Amino acid sequence: MHAKISSAQTLAGNTLMTERLILRPFSSEDGDILFQLYGNDQVMAIRKIGTQTRQESDSQLAIITDHWQRRGFGLWAVFDRKSQAFMGECGLREENETDDMPDSEMIELSYGLLPEFWGGGLATEAARAVLDFGREKLGMKKIHAFAQKKNAASLHILSKFGFQHEYDFDEDGEVITRTVLEID
Repeated sequence: MHAKISSAQTLAGNTLMTERLILRPFSSEDGDILFQLYGNDQVMAIRKIGTQTRQESDSQLAIITDHWQRRGFGLWAVFDRKSQAFMGECGLREENETDDMPDSEMIELSYGLLPEFWGGGLATEAARAVLDFGREKLGMKKIHAFAQKKNAASLHILSKFGFQHEYDFDEDGEVITRTVLEID
């Protein structure tokens, strides 16, 4: 299933392009493509929220689009530049886990691609574009990321960008690693 890369809902100036990818803000019309990702057992087995039903995925889409409207940034839908195939998501969002940061916001890097796009450096390419946006356009100085301890591929991507281990914690029986990137 393909979705159009351009969308009437796309926020002007927030589409990112890399050598192989186009990233555009999710719109309220993207329920089908988001469910491809959030309903995929392989993808969601290594994500914090777990595999979603269509209704849960649609609820997540409402949160994603609201975040864009409130903050002017969020999760981008990731597409192949040549074929225009939907590949997954990548973006920056507010993280609710603020127990040690009660008076400040925590921004999280999040990414996930469909299995057929794993292993080719595409998540790294998307994350680089998003981190550059956060640093250059939003002036972010600190970005967090979370990954299951067993997700070596994701932890490797984070280490490439200089994310540093903060600590591990248990979430629903899974060991989660919290990392941070301090931006000069």
